[in-house]
Amino acid sequence: MKLLLHIGTHKTGTTALQQFLYANRELLATFGFYYATPPHRLQEVNVIANALNAGSTDVVQTFFAKQLDLAERSGVETILASAENFYAMGVLDAMKRREICVKAVERDRALIETLHSLLPADIGVCQSVCYFRRPDRYAESLYGQHVKKGILFDGTFDEFLPIITPALFYNTHMRAWSDVFGESSCIVRLYEPVKADIVSDFVEHVLGIGDASRFSKAGHLANERVSRDILEFKRQQNATARPNERVIERAILRLLEEEMGSRKLEPDHYQDFLSPDERAALLRLHQPEMEALQATYDIPPFPLFDVDSAKRSWRRYPGLSQHRRQEIQLHYDRIYGRLAFRLARLALRCASLLRKNVPSAGTLLDVLKAYGAKHALRRLMRRIQLGKS
Repeated sequence: MKLLLHIGTHKTGTTALQQFLYANRELLATFGFYYATPPHRLQEVNVIANALNAGSTDVVQTFFAKQLDLAERSGVETILASAENFYAMGVLDAMKRREICVKAVERDRALIETLHSLLPADIGVCQSVCYFRRPDRYAESLYGQHVKKGILFDGTFDEFLPIITPALFYNTHMRAWSDVFGESSCIVRLYEPVKADIVSDFVEHVLGIGDASRFSKAGHLANERVSRDILEFKRQQNATARPNERVIERAILRLLEEEMGSRKLEPDHYQDFLSPDERAALLRLHQPEMEALQATYDIPPFPLFDVDSAKRSWRRYPGLSQHRRQEIQLHYDRIYGRLAFRLARLALRCASLLRKNVPSAGTLLDVLKAYGAKHALRRLMRRIQLGKS
């Protein structure tokens, strides 16, 4: 049995790809691929990556043993799993504490070795697949992601960049995977040439399926960026937001952007967190890694950056004005006060209170199950995630 593990990176169409793979899991089986995820859990393997990162080896071992059994019953040759949290695990772990992971690659290599030891013996080959985008754009996009959702980051981009920098040494990180699983175990693709349709690129160039027309493209949940003003508003809100209410805050943010339509009105350069000179300096720092990745995996060059041209059109983001903040706050408060959000917050806060008084409850759902509210909250949170509230 072969394991094909898509490890990211973040912000390279991973959500769209995971939705596609889940929606087409039955058809993929006819081509010899078993998509490893339980029903209704598109990003289940991210949970496994997080468990590996946290040292919960029994969870990882059990998961892959179960997936192997299911794949063998299906009569396929390849287990396919997708989890962007497998890339730069040490950096992701340090990011939660807003710390710099000094020995990021060394920590990752140890975790990858642990993963290798936990895979069932019947999995004879493990290949990792990773999409990369130019480091400056990856860092900027990931910053926006963590402000919007993720760990509710409330720092500036200047505070974020040193934390994410160890993840930008692309070739070094991929070498950690090849050192453990073998020289030919890594498949590397560039995001920029295919960002409009990463799904088709994955089907054709990774899975080796020439005709993708039979597959369904349905089920796309956009993970688009929001306007800079709204992102800055959200960053300030994160300083006092409750971590267990992240899903609610994400839904409010999406509705806020839909109502205000701010991104269409702002200049493109508002999305630039780096000045042209800062961008050029960052790219010079990582140029050796980009060239090494290109040479090692025979991929095209990353898109070039013309610093002189950028200087002619770039303007620094002026910041969130008091008037603009008040305008966004009015919309936010109205959405925040909707009945569905009030009920969801009440359920989460009651469960948090109950957990303090129910020592045997291991998770939020354990508590809610004991009080008969587990499925009701699940339905409510699902509606919120889909923007139906």
